[in-house]
Amino acid sequence: MSSEPSGKDHLRFSPIHADDHAGYLWIITILATIYSFLAAILRVHIKWGKHGIDDYLLLSATVVKLAQSAVVFYGLNNGLAKFNSITTEYQWQLSGKSFFAVELLSILALCLAKCSVIALMLRMFAIKMWKNLLCAVLLFLAAAWGVGSIIGLAINCSAVDILTDNNTQCPQQYLRWKIITAIDIITELLICLLPIALVWSLNMSFNLKCQVFTAFSFRIPLIVASALHLAYFKKYPTSAEPQFDITNSLLIQQVMLTWSLISATIPNLKSFMMSFSMILSFQINMRTGDQSSNNTYTLRSFRRGTKAKTTSRSDGTLSSRERSFRKDDKDRDNQELKLRPDGLENMVTVVHSSDTTGHEIYMTRKDSQELIIKRDVQWDVCHEPW
Repeated sequence: MSSEPSGKDHLRFSPIHADDHAGYLWIITILATIYSFLAAILRVHIKWGKHGIDDYLLLSATVVKLAQSAVVFYGLNNGLAKFNSITTEYQWQLSGKSFFAVELLSILALCLAKCSVIALMLRMFAIKMWKNLLCAVLLFLAAAWGVGSIIGLAINCSAVDILTDNNTQCPQQYLRWKIITAIDIITELLICLLPIALVWSLNMSFNLKCQVFTAFSFRIPLIVASALHLAYFKKYPTSAEPQFDITNSLLIQQVMLTWSLISATIPNLKSFMMSFSMILSFQINMRTGDQSSNNTYTLRSFRRGTKAKTTSRSDGTLSSRERSFRKDDKDRDNQELKLRPDGLENMVTVVHSSDTTGHEIYMTRKDSQELIIKRDVQWDVCHEPW
C-alpha cells in the first residue's frame, strides 16, 4: 500500500496506508467490544437468578474492557498506530497517555476474568478442604499477578513520553512484559489443569471428566495469544516509530481480552452445567433455577439443637405432623433456588425405632457457605411376632 493518500480517502473513516494502520485497530477494537458485550449479555441470560461472585467478577471485567476500548478509540483519534512523522508532538503525548492506560486496563480486565473462572471452580467443585485450598491458592496467585503487573508497569514510567522516548522515560519495558507474560501463561495452565485435579477422584465416568476439562480448556488459546503479544511487543521499545510499531501488539491484546471474557462464559453454558449437575449429584434446571432430583429427600430446616418427632401409622394414613411437614416441603420445592445456594451444610440422622413413637429426626445446622448436604441414614429393621 502506498503512503500517498488517494482521491477517495476523504470518504473513508480511517484510511489504511503503509504509515497508518489505525484502520486495523479500529476494526478489531470495535468487533472486540461488540463480542465482549454480547458475551456479557449471554452470561446474564444464562445465570439470571443464579448469579454468584464469579458473575460479578466477570461483569467487572467486561466494564473494564469497555473502558479500555474507549481509551483505544481516544488514542486512535490522536495518532496511535501511525508514524510519528505524520503526527504532531501534542498527539504523541495524547497517544502515549492512551497507550499507557490501555496497558493497565488490559491487565486489570485479564485478572478479573481469571479470578471469575477460578471462583466458578470454587463454587462448583471445591467440596473438600484440600480442593478449597487449591482454588484459594490459585485465586490468590491470579489476583497477585494482576496487582503486581499493574504496579510493575506503572513504576518509574512517564505516560507522556512512553511512545517517543521510551528507553529513558520507561526503561526495561520488554523485561517487565516478559515477567508478566511468564506468570500469565503459568496461571492459565493451572486454570486448565485444576479442574482435572478437582474431579479426578470423584466417582464419575471418564466422559464426564472429559467434559469438565473441555469446559475450561477453551482458555488454552490465551497461552498462544499471550506469547504472540510478547513477540510483537519486543519490536516496539527499540523502534524509530514506536507509535506505529505498537499496533500489532495492541491487535493481539484486543483478541486476548475478548477471548478471555468469552472463555470465562463458556463453562456456564447449559450443556456443561448439566454435566456439572451430574458430578454434584443433583439436577440443575436452567430455566427456573430449581435444583431437583428424583431420588432426593427435601430436608426440613431446624434450629441448632432442635428435635422434631413424627409418628407413623401402620394403616397408611398420615398424622397431622407429617402432613404439615410434607406441605412445608412442597412449598419449599416451589421456591426458586440459586445454582449453588451457599449456606447449607446439614447433617441428618434418622433412627427408626420399634416402638409406636415412629421416626425421630435430629438436625444440626452449621453456618457454612458450602452447598454440601451430608445425610447419614441408619435403619434397624425388625418385626414383632404374630
